Amino acid sequence: MEARIIRRSLITVAVGLAMGSAGVAQATNGYFAHGYGIKAKGMGGVGMAISQDAYAPGINPAGIAGMESRIDGSLAYFRPERSYEAGEPQMQMGMDSFPIAPGKVDSNSKNFFIPSIGYVQQIDESRSWGIALLGNGGLNTNYPGFANPMCEMNPQTPTNTGTFCAGSAGVNLEQMAIIPTYAQKFADGRVSVGVSPIISYQRFEAKGIASFGGMSVDPQNLSDNGTDSTWGYGAQVGLQAEVADGVHLGASYRSKIRNSDFDDYSGLFADGGSFDVPSTWGLGVAVEVTPSVTVAADYQRINYSDVDAVSNRFENLFMGMQMQDPSYMLGGKNGPGFGWRDISIFKIGAQFDAGNGWTWRVGYNRGQNPVRDSEVLFNILAPAVMEDHLTAGFTKELSPNSELSFSAMYAPKKSVTGQNPLDGQDITLEMRQYELEVGYAYRF
Repeated sequence: MEARIIRRSLITVAVGLAMGSAGVAQATNGYFAHGYGIKAKGMGGVGMAISQDAYAPGINPAGIAGMESRIDGSLAYFRPERSYEAGEPQMQMGMDSFPIAPGKVDSNSKNFFIPSIGYVQQIDESRSWGIALLGNGGLNTNYPGFANPMCEMNPQTPTNTGTFCAGSAGVNLEQMAIIPTYAQKFADGRVSVGVSPIISYQRFEAKGIASFGGMSVDPQNLSDNGTDSTWGYGAQVGLQAEVADGVHLGASYRSKIRNSDFDDYSGLFADGGSFDVPSTWGLGVAVEVTPSVTVAADYQRINYSDVDAVSNRFENLFMGMQMQDPSYMLGGKNGPGFGWRDISIFKIGAQFDAGNGWTWRVGYNRGQNPVRDSEVLFNILAPAVMEDHLTAGFTKELSPNSELSFSAMYAPKKSVTGQNPLDGQDITLEMRQYELEVGYAYRF
């Protein structure tokens, strides 16, 4: 009875913390994290074929089949350093152009703290259920409202300050996934299958972009309307199998998560504020090279083309002007988005059991950059251009029932240069990232 009360209390606290912690931002593989779970993150984000904690459903729900009862909690310090640099304008600001003031501008709000929580209850040696609450993805920029001489050339702009002549500019997208999971082993424990319904919660805010009101079907719901939130739903299935002694394969598919619309930004996102979460799928392999060394590799695909607000290209706006079709304006059914492409991600990691309760990890994550060089103007707000991620971590057993884990990630500077489609000037987007995470786990 006492153990059940403790577990219920822990779950209640976990849900409360997660619901109150959606105010985080991250951007690594596009706007998805490079991995889910502190142990997976230390190994480059791998987790399709190897699962070690209650965060496993974030990658492959099959991973908790028969897993011992446990609760995991962690807190990450995440620091993305974002900036843009604009070259000399090619024409003056006017109705047919929109040059960005030349020079380099750094985004503020560089420090974020991201909690993650997971719980697993073992039913028997073959079956377990659990729930994970994870930051699914996010973007954040916050450019200062500096005095902008370009704005003075166009009296129709709201102010003479900020990147887009409408004051301090930026976006804040936060996504959280609540993932209840059931998983079971079959074939004498050599095959595991898991299924997870997914509940999605999103928050979004945009500011300082009111100057684009003439390009929107609903300019009153384009910018500076505070934070709007939505709920959505989806599902994920996963499989893990031991195909030979010490050799494990894994696969997982997550459906497109359908969220309600951001009504307060119906003049920004395509189709009246629609902003779903794209589908993903992945494959993985893990090999126990020796009793103390495991090597794992994953391939993941993120289908940003599922979401028009993310994948529609800026050129849609010009197409609409030529056809005199308002559906191609901002907020229209075919309105422009960030122009992101689908991306592939390759992850590899190694784990070494050093004895005396110590386990060490290293990894590498190589993801494609989703931002096309033709889409740099709008992606000043969302410069998720990262490709390489170097990771490391460790776990130390504190007792037979508890452990402390740590992971670190460094993403070297990456930049993308393209032309401003409303002026022709060069714009360079740049980002680098750091992350440190510490976690504690208790096994019942």
